[in-house]
Amino acid sequence: MKYLIILGIIILAWCPWLRADEVANIVDAKIAQMQEQNPNLCATFTHRDSIQKVPFGYTEKISYDCTLNDAVYGVLKSTNVVFITFYKGLIGMPGKTIQKSF
Repeated sequence: MKYLIILGIIILAWCPWLRADEVANIVDAKIAQMQEQNPNLCATFTHRDSIQKVPFGYTEKISYDCTLNDAVYGVLKSTNVVFITFYKGLIGMPGKTIQKSF
């Protein structure tokens, strides 16, 4: 029984059902959904060449650019690394919004 559990963990860590092109589509869909829900969302860009397979999923570099001064975060541009899990969930997605200064 314990060998089946170990085998299951190894298969989840390897996640053969998840491919890099599918990961890119998942991230693109999430960005589009976030921009649709929040029109003040900073411009968000993916770095296709940064997709890497890691245990239990993939990572990808995401950049955002706030064209107006972002008073909340104090930055105009930044980069985050998001984790796409073996169950196609996203962890670490930046959701920065533009804060209008009056």
